[in-house]
Amino acid sequence: MARRPAKRPKLPSAQLDQRGKDDFLPGNIIEIVIHNFMTYDHLVCKPGSRLNLVIGPNGSGKSSIVCAIALGLAGEPQLLGRASSVGDFVKRGEDSGYVKITLRGFTSEDNTTILRKIDTNNKSEWVLNGSVVPKRDLIEVIQKFNIQVNNLTQFLPQDRLFEFAKLTPVQLLQETVKAVGNPQLQVQHYSLVEKRGELKDLEVSIAKNQETMNQLKALNVQQEKDVERVETMEKKLPWLKYDMKKVLYKNAQNQEAEAKKKHVKSAQMMNKLMKPIEKQKLEKMEQESAVKKVNDLIAKNAKKRLELAEMEIKLGAQVHSKHEEIEDLRRQEDSRQHRIKSTMDDLAAAQRELDDFPAFNPPKQELVLSLLTPFY
Repeated sequence: MARRPAKRPKLPSAQLDQRGKDDFLPGNIIEIVIHNFMTYDHLVCKPGSRLNLVIGPNGSGKSSIVCAIALGLAGEPQLLGRASSVGDFVKRGEDSGYVKITLRGFTSEDNTTILRKIDTNNKSEWVLNGSVVPKRDLIEVIQKFNIQVNNLTQFLPQDRLFEFAKLTPVQLLQETVKAVGNPQLQVQHYSLVEKRGELKDLEVSIAKNQETMNQLKALNVQQEKDVERVETMEKKLPWLKYDMKKVLYKNAQNQEAEAKKKHVKSAQMMNKLMKPIEKQKLEKMEQESAVKKVNDLIAKNAKKRLELAEMEIKLGAQVHSKHEEIEDLRRQEDSRQHRIKSTMDDLAAAQRELDDFPAFNPPKQELVLSLLTPFY
């Protein structure tokens, strides 16, 4: 997998390597101003255009200048290995401080001033050439000069010497290529690494192909021997076929003789078995005849049973009709008995009423007279 080269502004190498009349290169620090920073109340430092050395006893503030350069050029506190927050770099007893760095531009008249204000609340304010800007704009300006404070081959604090010593030769080479200043060099280096990887892949592929070819050659030699053996066998093939057919013929003859013997034995056994079979056939025919008679009788009885069932249905209907007639007569008789009983009750009531009347004694003399009157 190809590595993606680091993004970096494409500047001609001659533009970064060209010194002006003032003997400074683009991106060189011209002036450093430190205020309320670590051990310093206020310091103004103007480095030279070539090698600069800061010499002094322990605790005199040499490392403070290095830290100011790193933080002023958009570095994070962690890369210094001294503190985890930017507020720890404010001088003790003060609330805020700042670092101002002036960089040589691409011409002696075009300088860049970077100001970083810090306070004990771990806040930073970035000022570029007198204007407040976001940090990303400042980083873009620093990258134009190929300044890399996080690259140990370009900026090496004493607290990170152990980390620098642990770099592998490959890592050291990569970081050095980044720090040289020519962006194309890094691209070419990555391209060279990729080509080297492709070359190794090709060498491995060639070795595998060579091994495969050797295996195929060995296989080809073996197959040539097999072909010779097959050609020899092809010459012997007609006789081998003849011998095989002869063996098959002998086997067939033996099988035929065995089959004949078995056939004779089977015929004899079949004759013995046929007699009881014939007897069983006759018995079967007699049984089938008897079964047929029984089936005919069953059919006849079934027909009669159907006729009787039909008759039973008809008689059942008649009996049901007679039962209904009897029920009607019974109901009529019950009604008649009810009327008789009602009449008898009425008669008894009349008799009781008659019995309640007083006895009647008719006048006999008047009756006689009345009877005799017409005759006078």
